[in-house]
Amino acid sequence: MFRYLLLSVLLLFGAEYGFAQRNFQKGYIIQKTGDTLTCYIDDQDWVDSPTEVYYKKELSQKEEFITAISSQGFYLENTREMYESHLVNLLYVGENTYETRPDNYFNQTLFLQKLWSNTHLSLYFGQSEKDGRARFFVKDSTSLQELINYSFYKNQNGQNYRVNVDTYKTQLRQLTADAENFSMPVPIYSERYLIRYFQAYNEKLAGGKPAEFSKKEERSSWYAGVVIGSERLNITDITRKDHNLSLGLSLRINFPRNHQNTFVRAAFHVTPQMTLFEVTKIPHQGSMKNLEILAGQYMGSGKIQPFYTLGMTFFSSSVKTFGFITPSVGIAYKKRLELELAHFSPLFFQIQDDTPFLIPTRISLNYFFKVK
Repeated sequence: MFRYLLLSVLLLFGAEYGFAQRNFQKGYIIQKTGDTLTCYIDDQDWVDSPTEVYYKKELSQKEEFITAISSQGFYLENTREMYESHLVNLLYVGENTYETRPDNYFNQTLFLQKLWSNTHLSLYFGQSEKDGRARFFVKDSTSLQELINYSFYKNQNGQNYRVNVDTYKTQLRQLTADAENFSMPVPIYSERYLIRYFQAYNEKLAGGKPAEFSKKEERSSWYAGVVIGSERLNITDITRKDHNLSLGLSLRINFPRNHQNTFVRAAFHVTPQMTLFEVTKIPHQGSMKNLEILAGQYMGSGKIQPFYTLGMTFFSSSVKTFGFITPSVGIAYKKRLELELAHFSPLFFQIQDDTPFLIPTRISLNYFFKVK
């Protein structure tokens, strides 16, 4: 059983570092001189703002790379995504408690994604892998400024308080003050609503004329997955903890950027061979099927993220069928390759008499690839 799992790990990591992650799309690069180079850019569906990208002048040629320092930006034609290089000064805010407002800054040159622009303002999105915090920036004719929105824990009189700093609301009012009678409420700190806010501002300012550039509205991402694991839960006798090979298919939907760590997932697993027990305790060989419908969330940011899920799982065999609500936990690499510990507790459900709180689990490797 474990030889199958080890082989699966090697194959999935090989796929991850091999062809599976390559996605060259037509676009162009803006070189440091300002010249454009038509090419094919490796679209990595970035969560964090990239600091370098790979490209090919022709699909048959070898790949090269540029950095945010060595170029001005790049454009992906299919998705209409524009990225520009900017040196930004970012405030690092940890989870520790502060006596005063945090003031630990770091500089980084990133490819910021352009979300919207008119003749004199541009809105950008950026996220550094150093802290994983989503940020928005506005550039006018003179400078680039971050729209400030963060929170931190402050200790006061022996008590810890969470302090919200939402300076961006004042910044937005100042940036749009030249549009007479523009009174739209300041939006939440979210890509979709900030774009709508600037679009409404531009229509008021320019008499209904459209903006020069507006990013396509973010959609949910769909992923298909394959699963291989060791199923140890036998609903006909939960005292048994045999390792049984389990195979499955999965469909996962990740929500748009501001909720990109939240997902829903459906999966169907089959355990081809398992010792099943009749009411008379007579064993025979059979298969076990398992359907899962779950909601979950990745925690933190970066390439490696723990995650958890909660949902319904249904087991079915020729002897017994049973469903219950259960949690799962795991760890993911780039939200593509996951090691998962599934259905480790039936919570308030009794699979059989004296069902313990912790039950045998399925340990599995899940590999997802983007389909939409």
